[in-house]
Amino acid sequence: MKTISALFLIFLITISSSQNIDEQPNLSGQELALVTFKCESCTAKNKFSVSGPTKFTVKQVNFPFTKKMEPGKYRMTYWQNRVRQIHLPFTVTSNLENEVTVK
Repeated sequence: MKTISALFLIFLITISSSQNIDEQPNLSGQELALVTFKCESCTAKNKFSVSGPTKFTVKQVNFPFTKKMEPGKYRMTYWQNRVRQIHLPFTVTSNLENEVTVK
């Protein structure tokens, strides 16, 4: 019984402490740029993934949200209700305001 209780407690701690964002750390030493992602029609059942110099995935993201990212070329993929809605390239620059509209 103690083993089951301990495993259940570990499971609850793991779920409550985990974030919905999976990302890689900044190892390049470049200055990060602030990027704002906006979506007017996005619902709560979604998934958002970015690949490029900074990679991350967010499940059930609330728009708008901001993220510090390395300058460079990226690809964004957005799913809503498990259906891929958009897959587009975008560029992050360090000297401009970076705003990405998802839909």
